[in-house]
Amino acid sequence: MSSFFVGDPHLGHKNIAKFRPWVQSTEENTAIFCDFWQNTIRKNDIVFVMGDAAFCDESLDVYKNLRGRKILIKGNHDDYVSTRKQTEAFDEIHGMLSYKKMWLTHCPIHPHEMRGRVANVHGHVHAKSIKKRTWYGAWKDDPQYINTCVDHVYEKTGGRNIFTSLEEVRARLIIK
Repeated sequence: MSSFFVGDPHLGHKNIAKFRPWVQSTEENTAIFCDFWQNTIRKNDIVFVMGDAAFCDESLDVYKNLRGRKILIKGNHDDYVSTRKQTEAFDEIHGMLSYKKMWLTHCPIHPHEMRGRVANVHGHVHAKSIKKRTWYGAWKDDPQYINTCVDHVYEKTGGRNIFTSLEEVRARLIIK
């Protein structure tokens, strides 16, 4: 059993092609998402969908046919769809969740809200990263913030993946 994170799939988003240059339509976005899921996720895996799962009730039906234990961390666009339909598509639904010394959220949380956690695994910011200023004034990616958005991971991997594994997160954070 492995754990994976994926943020902002935006299934059913009618204008997704404006934001994702590698897709031409809503249908292609869904097809690419499902292909990656089927090639990555196994029956006993856990998948945390880090918000903005679907923009319409019909798109939630896609999740019902995907393998693994599906946990939704609700995002700002998840109110576009029926909560009842979400409960049919996902095994669990949370606003935020403490998991293995990390916060799982849709929107990144303020550093003062970490409260003993070593990281914030999140979505929401798409291809951007949370930055912090170094002691000499330069900006760099803040290692406490793990962006799992489809857009970010797809670009980072050169189009080879959209999922971030728990092992990748641990390697980045050096936590056991």
